[in-house]
Amino acid sequence: MGDIKIFQSSKDKEQWFEELTDINFSIDENNQEMQLVMVYSDIRYQKIKGFGGAFTQAAAFNYSAMNEEQQKEFLRSYFSAAGLNYSFGRTHINSCDFSFGNYAYCENEDDLNLNSFSINCEQDYLIPFIQAAKEYKEGKITIIASPWSPPAWMKTNDSMLNGGKLKKEYYALWAEYYVKYIKEYKSKGIEIEMLTVQNEPLAVQNWESCIYTAEEEKIFLRDYLYPALVSSGLEDVKILIWDHNKERLFERARQILSDPETNQKVYGLAFHWYSGDHFENLSLCREFFPDKKLIFTEGCLELSSRDTSMAKKAEKVRANSAGAADSPWEFGEYYAHDIIGNFNSGLSVYLDWNLLLDERGGPNHAENFCSAPIIYDTQAEELRYQPAYCFIGHFSKYIAQGSRKIASSKYTADLEIATFISPEDEKIIVVLNKQDEEIEFTLKDVETNRIADIKIKAKSIMTLIYS
Repeated sequence: MGDIKIFQSSKDKEQWFEELTDINFSIDENNQEMQLVMVYSDIRYQKIKGFGGAFTQAAAFNYSAMNEEQQKEFLRSYFSAAGLNYSFGRTHINSCDFSFGNYAYCENEDDLNLNSFSINCEQDYLIPFIQAAKEYKEGKITIIASPWSPPAWMKTNDSMLNGGKLKKEYYALWAEYYVKYIKEYKSKGIEIEMLTVQNEPLAVQNWESCIYTAEEEKIFLRDYLYPALVSSGLEDVKILIWDHNKERLFERARQILSDPETNQKVYGLAFHWYSGDHFENLSLCREFFPDKKLIFTEGCLELSSRDTSMAKKAEKVRANSAGAADSPWEFGEYYAHDIIGNFNSGLSVYLDWNLLLDERGGPNHAENFCSAPIIYDTQAEELRYQPAYCFIGHFSKYIAQGSRKIASSKYTADLEIATFISPEDEKIIVVLNKQDEEIEFTLKDVETNRIADIKIKAKSIMTLIYS
């Protein structure tokens, strides 16, 4: 066995996470200058807290349709150390588009004390799904909850769909709704450790959605949600703001966190990827708000036609894929590109969207079908692993909780890299090659003045680990 463990994946599923051997370091006696990928393990940035995906009603329904052995395989594939080693999950408060239809826990507009509040509508699928994952992981899953919409009767448009706003007279009651939700889920053995104020607060969707300006989000958080949590003994629940695309993340952060009272009540900044890279906005957040965690709460490749950056990319790739049953390899490349850029810009937690969808990319009551790392083909009754699973795995399988992002430099834009150091001082280097040719590079560990010659296949990703 060589000095460096290397796991490489290319399009052939038989070669996913293929281990390469006999890769050794030598001392850089000649001060090599060409084709270098340089690692500076003494320059350390944010701590990596973990990876995960979303527990939606759609994912839960697909899980329930599988037989016992498939369910065990699914749990191993996501939550074991041999799988993706997930330790985070996100779920929805009330319904979302990946539900059978829109629903709320309190449908009675005359019930201003929330006496009829009930989560029984999630007892058949969603709650058992989360419980099964937590039992498998021995409870070590941090759950983030996000609302897509308050009940229709609390909103200005009298609908959970198509945007609308929370009526001001219901700010306090909606805050108590969060408290009820957290306590009800706790009674089922599910701790909600983080909350986002609102999923995508600037998106008017034909599914569950609700609009907040920055000022409205600030007021609701500062004057209603945070006090309600504290008065109910839930002050340890961490609050995340924004929970929408990256292009406005820094703008929104400045608008809300400029208020000192609100700033101290906010744990982190949540964001999605649907409007493009915008890695610079993450870097600005890291620079101006270094105490706030940057948490990627949602991303997927959309299969329905939507006017977003990622949807357009997905549509173009699918059009050239001859209608393949599985997602194109390029879908996974999008994941790796975004994860690398996010980590290099300050990311601490990464969460994918749905954990499990069917062959259509649902169920979804708004027909907003999407891809997922694992598909359950209901016709063939089998699990199908998509490229996204492989690409996420090159990070989540090897970057342990508590690892730190470290500095690096590379000689070419044809390679994308992210570098980390584990709590045990192992260096982890993830390298992405989207090009159609093999690329050679020399890995240099600057601290020890060691070098090693590496080749990465065309259209592949690799993770290198060494001490």
